[in-house]
Amino acid sequence: MGTIQNRTNETIVLVAAFQTRSSFAIHPRLKRYIKINLHSRFRVKAKGFTPFPTLWHYLSFPFQTLYFFAALVNLKCDIANIIFICAFEETLMEEIRYYMEESILSITPGATAKEAAELMRKNSISSLLVGEVGSYSGFLTDTDLTRKLVSKNRDPEQTSVAAIASASVISMDADRSMADAYACMKERSIRHLAISDNDKITGILSIKDFANYYHNKHSQGSEEKGEIQYFMQNSIANIESYETVLTAAQKMADKKVGALLVTEMGKAKGILSESAITMDVIAQGANFSTSKVSSILNRELVTIEQSQSMSDAYQLMRDKNVRHLFATRGKKIVGMLSIKDFANYYNFKFCKKLSDEDRVKHYMQENLETIDGTFTVLQAAEILKDKEIGSLLVKELGDITGIVTEEDFARNVLGNNLDPAKTTIAQVMRVPCKLDENQHMDEALALMHENDVRYIAITSKSNVKGIISLKDLTVYYKQKYINTNELDESAAPDL
Repeated sequence: MGTIQNRTNETIVLVAAFQTRSSFAIHPRLKRYIKINLHSRFRVKAKGFTPFPTLWHYLSFPFQTLYFFAALVNLKCDIANIIFICAFEETLMEEIRYYMEESILSITPGATAKEAAELMRKNSISSLLVGEVGSYSGFLTDTDLTRKLVSKNRDPEQTSVAAIASASVISMDADRSMADAYACMKERSIRHLAISDNDKITGILSIKDFANYYHNKHSQGSEEKGEIQYFMQNSIANIESYETVLTAAQKMADKKVGALLVTEMGKAKGILSESAITMDVIAQGANFSTSKVSSILNRELVTIEQSQSMSDAYQLMRDKNVRHLFATRGKKIVGMLSIKDFANYYNFKFCKKLSDEDRVKHYMQENLETIDGTFTVLQAAEILKDKEIGSLLVKELGDITGIVTEEDFARNVLGNNLDPAKTTIAQVMRVPCKLDENQHMDEALALMHENDVRYIAITSKSNVKGIISLKDLTVYYKQKYINTNELDESAAPDL
């Protein structure tokens, strides 16, 4: 019975520890419930047992046993309560109030653009609310300053904030969910939301806050190596370092981008961002048409191999405290990722609703090219070249038994110095990875990375019906991702 007493005391300690932890994490509305409904109840149960055996202890053993099992039933209910509380806590933690920026900085509509830039520089921020406390009329961002002021060569000391800021403030209650806020941003094509509590603006939510929120919530254990190539911006706008800031701003406005890759004699030398233009040109009173890009560019290019995961890329972005990084393949820059891309990626990856149109059967190649295992590698290579394809299914006695690809020829034939005219397909083929046609494209991507392959055989009732290639996946993700996540603050109409 001493063991039972110890177990019960352990339960008290467990609940006490839970209560202590909860004082930091659980919403205040739940603290009273924990103290009254859990902690005190366990203490009452503990009094039903004594630490040392007595005569009464032995005589009342049947009753003690009955009481113990009753306590176990209550304990089970209390554990269920704890689980419910944790679930409720998680729901509460989805509220905007936990992720918004509470430090609000504003500027009056009559202030100059230069004064706004100086305030942004002083506080290292990219946006300001426009108006007086309690009566805000718009947002001013570094994008507005670059596209509406610098690109048009307007005088920052003669241009008012009201002339270039957005004409309205879109707000949302602090107790709404992050998912609601993101949906609003996408619908309105904006990157900043004013957050209100009891009709009073108490914070600001930006696209960066979403990227952090989704990264912290979904990144652990969900990484897929090689994802970057599907979600990066392949088209990189660049500018030579000898060009003027005015030319750079005009290019940013025309391309609707927040940063340019700076080159010298065709070689990447740094990056120029809207933030740099705001803080190092406008705030400093420099002339747009004479200041050179070379004088303000950031020469530290933060890069990551495209074979890495998006989670790795975003963690690198946070560690380096930058808003853009470049994806590389070897020593060549092949794409760019921005804060907006990460917010869109996490939302697309983990919050999208899969439908029938996302199944692999809608994207697979059904015109299968097959080859007999007795053919030589040279003969197979000629077929690949003639058909302009990258793989062949190997067929023996009417059944698909293997697959060969251009990559197999390079690795297994050329890499091992084999004679392609004498080496048969049966010697270099491998068993194909298979996936049912009703699975989704996400499963195809995971299977490719898990097995380090670029082609998957798609089956219907165990029979191979088609092929999905890495190229097919790229097309799918590009189309789906771009159509789902177009977000350009400059496109938002003034309300």
